[in-house]
Amino acid sequence: MNRTALLLFVLVGCCLQVLRAEEEEELAPATDAPADVRVVVSHLCHFKKPLQDPTDLDEDQYCDCDVHNSPTGLPEVQIDCRKHQLGDGFWQESSEQLPQGTVRLDLSRNALTVVPRLVGEQLRYLNLGHNQITTIPDKVFGNVSLLEELDLSSNRIEMLGTDALAGLPNLKLIDLSSNLIAKIEVNAFSNALHLSQLKLSNNSLGAFFNRTEADLYLRLGVTNRLAVLEMERCNLTDINLSSGVGLERALLGYNRLQQLSKLPKQLAYLDISGTPIRSLPAKFLPHLLHLESLILQDMPILYTLEEYALYGLPRLSMLNLQGSRNLSTIHPHIFGQNVIRNETDTELKRLILKGTNIRTLNSTLQFAFENLRLLDIRGAPLRCDCQLRWLRELPNLMTLGVCVKPNALRDKRFGTIDPHQFQCRAEQFWIYTVFNVLLAILLIILVSIGIFLIVRAIRPKPHVQLRTVGANSPYARVTIEPNRAEIL
Repeated sequence: MNRTALLLFVLVGCCLQVLRAEEEEELAPATDAPADVRVVVSHLCHFKKPLQDPTDLDEDQYCDCDVHNSPTGLPEVQIDCRKHQLGDGFWQESSEQLPQGTVRLDLSRNALTVVPRLVGEQLRYLNLGHNQITTIPDKVFGNVSLLEELDLSSNRIEMLGTDALAGLPNLKLIDLSSNLIAKIEVNAFSNALHLSQLKLSNNSLGAFFNRTEADLYLRLGVTNRLAVLEMERCNLTDINLSSGVGLERALLGYNRLQQLSKLPKQLAYLDISGTPIRSLPAKFLPHLLHLESLILQDMPILYTLEEYALYGLPRLSMLNLQGSRNLSTIHPHIFGQNVIRNETDTELKRLILKGTNIRTLNSTLQFAFENLRLLDIRGAPLRCDCQLRWLRELPNLMTLGVCVKPNALRDKRFGTIDPHQFQCRAEQFWIYTVFNVLLAILLIILVSIGIFLIVRAIRPKPHVQLRTVGANSPYARVTIEPNRAEIL
């Protein structure tokens, strides 16, 4: 019994020592950090521990760095350096080593004039927009090979070299809009094998493309993976996209385009807003069998959509003409001369005529509007008469607009007016018209009778003869003296 009690006492003592040691380790002062835990200080971020406890103090020299867990459970770092006044002298001479796990870096609005050389094995999103960068050195992005999105918009870049994007095989989106780019060297995008979105809007590329007249894909080395192309306000007069078999969306608005005959057949979305086109002639667009959306907003001198203008677009479901304030005529056979005989199929579901000068629509369009679900004609001077009754009677159609004429329906919403109220003047006032005609005939008859009576009254009667009265006239005055008569 004594030996057993002694063993129990020894075991209890050992357990108490272990527990006391663990408590002392937990209660150790925070200032006395263990030797194996080092404080990580990045040039951009400050972490007390590796990828933990980011220090984001206002008005310090570091960016805003956040740590999140990825779907795989690994930590990901997102660095936001917007408006941190990081000049060119901030960066190290050779390259900037990003914290481990950095996937997103925003360096926009820092007045940078050169592209910093970054090293980051996991960086996928880089924003260098709204700086003063003038050139992109060759292979400057070679150490961020996993980059997927690159934003260089709103800088002062004048030329894009062949090797500027070298080392970016995974790049999917590049934004070069709002620069001063006037020249792009041959195969400048050939290194971006997975490029799917290219934004070149607001650059002076008109003279460059107009001079070369080459296919954009063949000239720039763009692959068929490109699905979205944005080239608005580039001063283009023509563009060749024939080789873009994978292109789905093309934004070409606010250029000087007069015709578009070299477009890929797979195109599903086309925006040519703001172009100086006076009228859409027959078959203005090639047979785009997959085109679903056509945007023609703010066309300054567009007056009419002619016959067959939208022929050969069987999948067109949305047509937007908003802001084309001079558009006043839509030809009844815009989709084809005989839609009812299935000369062409239409799937139009949304038609935007907001802010145009459309007053009426011909009833021949009824067959093309069978699938229409939304018609927006707000701001148009609608004449809500019998010629638009067919539009009001279409089932499942929501029409947004306000009537301007006639006065009886002025300022009333189109969709709230009953179909029988859409009347023309001839229908609405036929009784008055008949009455006026009869009154006019009666007046003519009365006037004729009056003239006849006046003429007859002033003419002499038939038995009255007018003879001359004189000295030798048998009707001369005879005076018989009474005395002489008695003598006789």
